[in-house]
Amino acid sequence: MAGKSTDRKGKSKEQKIASELNDNLAAFTLPDSLPCSEVDFPVLIKRRPRANWKEIVEESNKWHKQVDEYAESKKEPIPKPPFLKTENDYIKNQVFVQLIPALVETLRKAKVWQALNRQRCFFNGIDHIVQVLWNNNPRHPGRKENNLHLFNMPWVRSKLKTNPRPYYPKSWLWPEEYAATLIQKTVRQYFVQRNEEVQEMREFWKKLEMERNIPDMEMNPFLAKAFASTAHMHKK
Repeated sequence: MAGKSTDRKGKSKEQKIASELNDNLAAFTLPDSLPCSEVDFPVLIKRRPRANWKEIVEESNKWHKQVDEYAESKKEPIPKPPFLKTENDYIKNQVFVQLIPALVETLRKAKVWQALNRQRCFFNGIDHIVQVLWNNNPRHPGRKENNLHLFNMPWVRSKLKTNPRPYYPKSWLWPEEYAATLIQKTVRQYFVQRNEEVQEMREFWKKLEMERNIPDMEMNPFLAKAFASTAHMHKK
């Protein structure tokens, strides 16, 4: 009898829980929208890759390179003696110091005049570069105070009296296709003439022409020897 009573109590308890669950499911309704912050999306757990020795070495070399560059930047430059200075040092320390600011100023003026967008423009970039370099010559500090225009400079006025400029520049007269052809032709000519064989051939014809223009070259061995030595020096 005691066993039957416990079975009845267990069955009644399960029926009660099942009825409560059915009531809760019947009362539950889905909302119209659910914000993403309340949604628990599944997170994909990626396996951490093993260390790549090649990447470690590259990262270490990059870090060491940065350290070396920083150390080199903090070192004071050691001045070279005069006999070790090269043409590159002279161009870098003497020419570019004056030329680069002049080019920057010229580009700024060209943008103001819209010379990069129009073919026919009053602004002339080469004239402006000459004007800036002449007025800012460090050997003549007094010119910077006067700041003369190019056509007001004495040497320009005297030069234009003997060699006047044409009324219209060529950039106003040439079409774009013709100007592009001439630029490409000049660039190709430059790269061809840089070839050693072409330079040797040009030197040969130049020497032959000079020998023809000097009749005493064949009869005077001293003159021929001096000409050969000077030609050799120019070739070097």
